Amino acid sequence: MLTRNVNTGLAQRLRRLSRGWRVMPRAVRILVRLQLSLIAGLFATALVVSELGPDKGFETIAFALPATESESMPWQSEVDAFGHKVSQAFGVKRQTATEFAGWILEASERQHLDPELLASLVLTESSFRKNARSHVGAIGPAQVRPEFWSGFCGSKNLHDPAENIYCGAQVLSHLRERCDDNEACALQAYNVGMYDRKNVAAGRRYASKIDRYRTQLRDFPL
Repeated sequence: MLTRNVNTGLAQRLRRLSRGWRVMPRAVRILVRLQLSLIAGLFATALVVSELGPDKGFETIAFALPATESESMPWQSEVDAFGHKVSQAFGVKRQTATEFAGWILEASERQHLDPELLASLVLTESSFRKNARSHVGAIGPAQVRPEFWSGFCGSKNLHDPAENIYCGAQVLSHLRERCDDNEACALQAYNVGMYDRKNVAAGRRYASKIDRYRTQLRDFPL
C-alpha cells in the first residue's frame, strides 16, 4: 500500500511538471534544454577523465610561459660602456670616445665586424680626429678616399664622421670578402691597396699595429 501511494504521488508530480513544461514560453524551454545538455556533457567528460586518470594515456602539456625580458644591454648603456673602455685603453677623451663608440658599434653590427677591430682602425688612421686628412686625399676618422669609395658606400658626405666610419667598415668588410675572410690580408689592402706589391712590408706592419691595439682594448680591465 505504501509503495502504491508513493508511485501515485510521483505520477501526479510528473503530470504537474509536464503541464508546467508545456505552458512555458518556447524560448525558456530551449534555454533549459541547452543548460541540461551542457551539464550532461560536463558530467560525461568528468567521468572519462576520472576513469583514465593521469597515467592512462594523457600527456601533460605545459602552457607557454611569457618570454623573459631580453638580457642584452640597452643600447645607450652599451655605447657608454664601450666608450669608457676606449677612453681608458687608448687615452681618448671620454666625451669623444663615447661619441665615436655609437658610430663604431653600429657600423660593426652592420658589417659583422669586431667593434674592437674597427675602433683600433680608427685609432691607427686618425687618432679619433673627425677632420683628419692625409696627403693622398683620404679623409675623416677612417681615412676613406672619396674618389674611390664614395659611390661604393652610397655616401654623399664622407666628411661626416658617422658616414665616414660606416663607409670605412663597409670597405673593410668588402676587402675581407676579397681576401677569403683573411683579416690580415684585408687590413693590408685597406692600408696599401689590394694589388700593391711594393709596400707589402708596410701593409703587414699596419695590420700588426691594429692587432696590437685590438688586443689592448679587449684585455683592458674595467
